[in-house]
Amino acid sequence: MNSNKLLVACQLALIIFCCSSCQKESADEKLNHKTNQWIETNMRHWYYWYNDIPAKSKLNYSADPELFFNSLLSKSDGKTSSGTHYYYSTIQKKNITTRNSQGLSLGFEFQNWRTHPTQPNYAVNVLYVLPNSPAQAAGLHRGDWILRIDGVAVNSTNIYDLLGTKSVELSVGDRYNTASAALRTIKITPAVVEDNPILYSTVFQDESTQMRKVGYLVYNHFTSGPNGADDKTYDEQLQQEFQQFKHAGVDDFILDLRYNGGGLVTSSQLLSQMLAPQSALGQVFCDVKYNDVVNKTNTYLLEQNSENLNLTRLFVLTSNRTASASEALINGLRPFYSVYLLGEKTEGKNVGSVTLENNEYNYELHPIVCRIYNSKGESDYENGFTPFWELTDNDRMLNGHIELGDKKNDILLSVAIEMVSTGSINSASSVLQTSDFATPEYCSLSDKSNIGIIE
Repeated sequence: MNSNKLLVACQLALIIFCCSSCQKESADEKLNHKTNQWIETNMRHWYYWYNDIPAKSKLNYSADPELFFNSLLSKSDGKTSSGTHYYYSTIQKKNITTRNSQGLSLGFEFQNWRTHPTQPNYAVNVLYVLPNSPAQAAGLHRGDWILRIDGVAVNSTNIYDLLGTKSVELSVGDRYNTASAALRTIKITPAVVEDNPILYSTVFQDESTQMRKVGYLVYNHFTSGPNGADDKTYDEQLQQEFQQFKHAGVDDFILDLRYNGGGLVTSSQLLSQMLAPQSALGQVFCDVKYNDVVNKTNTYLLEQNSENLNLTRLFVLTSNRTASASEALINGLRPFYSVYLLGEKTEGKNVGSVTLENNEYNYELHPIVCRIYNSKGESDYENGFTPFWELTDNDRMLNGHIELGDKKNDILLSVAIEMVSTGSINSASSVLQTSDFATPEYCSLSDKSNIGIIE
């Protein structure tokens, strides 16, 4: 009898437990359903390719919101690279950064290279080091090669330890095939580092004439300030830089956008109106056109600006990471004078996004909602801008300390200065030995949070 009671009690407990689990699961599904309805409503209104969103009957409203969001996206959104499609539209939980949740950084950006055609051999090339960062304090330089991380050879996994979540010990040389005996060891502990978009600026004297002066600016993202779009600190610093350029009597300008993946359209507008010829001021910089549901166009002008340099041409250094707001600047200035691109073909992102959020839901949506046109109605760079002079993969590799502004050893900068001075390019491409093999793979710039053009 007691055994029967015990059996009944166990069965009852099991039923209660199962029912409780069912109720919890149903609650989760109910929350997902509500969140996903909010996502769908916004996407059918704002999304540039809203016509490609599947019919309601084909949607799973109980799915995880991130999976649900991705199920709405069009193949026209983003690019396909090496057989894999990536989307420009993104979703993320609130209060989560794209680099790491603490906002920490080692203070440098890098490109990982595969250095053998059949073996999994890798090496990390340092693209640039932020000032006042742990990396700078530790003695890391642009052009360094990282060959070991915490005693382990660089591979396709441990490179993510360089994104700033923990301290690392690095074995560093001046080439990817540096002998072990020549490596130096440095230790870096992550910290919160200011990533000011104005990384470097200077004025060069044109050595061919000793008359003309050439401004040079490395500008890494279109961010108005460190605390969001309402903070104009960086925009104001950019204007101060151009006051100095103007005071120096700059005649030509080299704008380095190799590491610039985009940002605010208003910051792109500001930089453009200081670089444009004076005759272009008051004209249209770009038209931002939304879909026919939103049915609006926002027009940005090249406004009058006391820091305008009144240039007659512009030289822009590019890479395959040059995208969006950077490309909008190139496209927006093309109608007014010659814009010479040197480097690599750009990304080809002629569309922009907005941020959609609601206090009731724990997600931010960043869908593509608009396309960017210049004053001539041109937006034909979805395949990227092809440079006037193009780097090879081997040219991209920085061997040894080649600091920004090194007009002799930075191949791309030296080519730009040659073109400024002579109007042509005679420099031979520097090619590695034929026995060398290197192909680019993961780049840390892919994870920067300001990729894209933002209205």
